[in-house]
Amino acid sequence: MMHGQSKLKAETLSEEEIKLRAEKGQQILDSLDYFFKVRKNQVNQPEDQLAFSELMAKLCPEISTIYNYRREVLQTKFDHLGGLLSESKSIDVYKQLLKLIQSEFMLITILLKQHPKSYTLWTHRQWMVLRSQEIDQLISSINQDNQFKLIEAIKQEYELCSKMLDRDERNFHVWNYRNWLSSISAFGKEDEFTKKKIEQNFSNFSAYHFRSKYFMKNYNQSENIIERIKTEQILGLLPLPFNRLKDETELIQQAIYIQPKEHGVYLYHRWLVGVVQPFGVTKVEKVQNNSVTLQFNRAVTNVENSFELFNNDNALKIINIRVEGINVIINFEEQQINNLKIRIHNQIYQNGSLETMLSEDEFSKFLIPSEINLTFDNEGFKYNNIIQQEFQGAIYEINKYLDENIEFIKQVIEEEKENRFPYIQILYLFQFKLRTQKLIDASKSSDIVKEALQHCDKLKKIQNDHQAQFLFEFWSQF
Repeated sequence: MMHGQSKLKAETLSEEEIKLRAEKGQQILDSLDYFFKVRKNQVNQPEDQLAFSELMAKLCPEISTIYNYRREVLQTKFDHLGGLLSESKSIDVYKQLLKLIQSEFMLITILLKQHPKSYTLWTHRQWMVLRSQEIDQLISSINQDNQFKLIEAIKQEYELCSKMLDRDERNFHVWNYRNWLSSISAFGKEDEFTKKKIEQNFSNFSAYHFRSKYFMKNYNQSENIIERIKTEQILGLLPLPFNRLKDETELIQQAIYIQPKEHGVYLYHRWLVGVVQPFGVTKVEKVQNNSVTLQFNRAVTNVENSFELFNNDNALKIINIRVEGINVIINFEEQQINNLKIRIHNQIYQNGSLETMLSEDEFSKFLIPSEINLTFDNEGFKYNNIIQQEFQGAIYEINKYLDENIEFIKQVIEEEKENRFPYIQILYLFQFKLRTQKLIDASKSSDIVKEALQHCDKLKKIQNDHQAQFLFEFWSQF
């Protein structure tokens, strides 16, 4: 058994069965040879091209060229019948068009039951959904007396996905197809569906993965964040509404309690905690007369429009900004620097800008605005970094959330002392904690490192593999 699915035993074939299979294989090769000649117009086209391509699809369901040929035939028929329907508004033409669409969906359904993980079949079904939507648009444009019923293929597709996931809940082809459906429609109720699948089986990581994609697609758009800022203020910058985040955390914590040895539940928990991390400047690394290097608490991208520089209160012209991991190098017009001021802006929060601010995971838009003041003396430079007051409270809320999750994993460790997963989890959560702590009080970072190294030692005693060694080396660098 694997993921609840029984493995098929290897067949022992008799000489007669081997002979029959060889003959069938040769028939398939001969049929493919003829098909490719048809495709290249080296022989006359069959009288019924649809019937011919259907026969070939049933014989060789994985050959994409067969479906390309079939789609060309279908598109010609769709265009012809669509044109007739537009001109005549005939109920007979409508029925012909409807029958053609329904029979194609039925054929794909039959083949999917036999080959549920066929890339070519799912791609062909996507094409059919798009064509049916185009035909629905045509019907709507001529349907003045409501004599034609819309096809509305999307609804039946969600039902198909639900049935197929009941048969195999981890079939990623079905999950990917459903994810595609939700990107072009709003019929799916994906929040309810994925939660139901998770509650049916807390080990269903496919459901967790799809759920994370759904959340990011629906909550992390800049427009949605700007709307949330009006009610949630700064915490509206999080990828998920904060209350929703806590509810989701309770769900995954329950899953960890029930399945403490299932890797997937920890991965989703780690993702959930990780996406809410703020990012901001923790150190001024280097200053020259034409550049300054700022170190962030985590890797960043797309922060080019987030800085203003002043020398003796005179604005400096920024020439370019370069990002190297956690460092941002700002080059400006060369001059003698006396008192340098750097202002960091969160364009979304402060200006309602739809410009995307991304962290390394491409989820968090929680860039911390601050003002850095640098002064110079004979020994070099000194600086202070003043974070906007209202953002301080939000950082503490996130830090509290991190502490709650770390404490939860510690409780799991107490119950699962020989289970490596919670030890690995807490080491990743300590990494999130370290990043946030640097924004609050970097002097206390050493306490986090010390505790992380203690858990590294415990993990190595349980299972000293490459991951344990990697985590130990990561924490040892501090």
